[in-house]
Amino acid sequence: MGSALGKVTEEQPRYEVRGRSTDGSSYEVRAYEPCCVIETSYAAKKMVGGDQGGSFMALARYIGVMSKPENARREKIAMTAPVFMAPSGTVAEEYVMQFVLPKSKFARGAADAPEPKYGSKVVVVKDLPARLMAVRRFSGRMCDDRIASESAALREALAADGVIAVEGAKTQYAGYNPPWTPGPLRTNEVMIEIQSAPVVEAAAT
Repeated sequence: MGSALGKVTEEQPRYEVRGRSTDGSSYEVRAYEPCCVIETSYAAKKMVGGDQGGSFMALARYIGVMSKPENARREKIAMTAPVFMAPSGTVAEEYVMQFVLPKSKFARGAADAPEPKYGSKVVVVKDLPARLMAVRRFSGRMCDDRIASESAALREALAADGVIAVEGAKTQYAGYNPPWTPGPLRTNEVMIEIQSAPVVEAAAT
């Protein structure tokens, strides 16, 4: 997953940039294509905590990172970027972690992907629909305080531009680099699903 120098070479979910904040730097608007993810959950009081590492390893084992692939076809699958994390939205103090499966390999999404072999953590293969996301990028080490401050800055910028988030949308975190990448070279994002944003889209044309 990436390199120590911060370069991201893995396949990423496909999207089209539809616009940017009126100040040009607070966020960009991306229209993501439908994609397929593998997902598991972990209990924690904050996003960075609990069995976060166990969730990462459960997903890594499914694709065969540092182990034989734990999927029904024993099929090794390339790592992608980013790793997504977000509140589950259904259970208090629970978070979900997702790896995106490469669309170049699984064009039909979950219909093409192998079933998981269930271990101590349940891994689910699921399709995500097309989404319009506002995305704010930042560097540095992931921590709950930084995620909270960047999320607040994103929501403030959206409010200033009159952009409305989808009702009930939770802020999602995206991390692009392995743990050994130095903080200043790391690529991180906070994201939130939004409704149509004509002000931002018009400003980008």
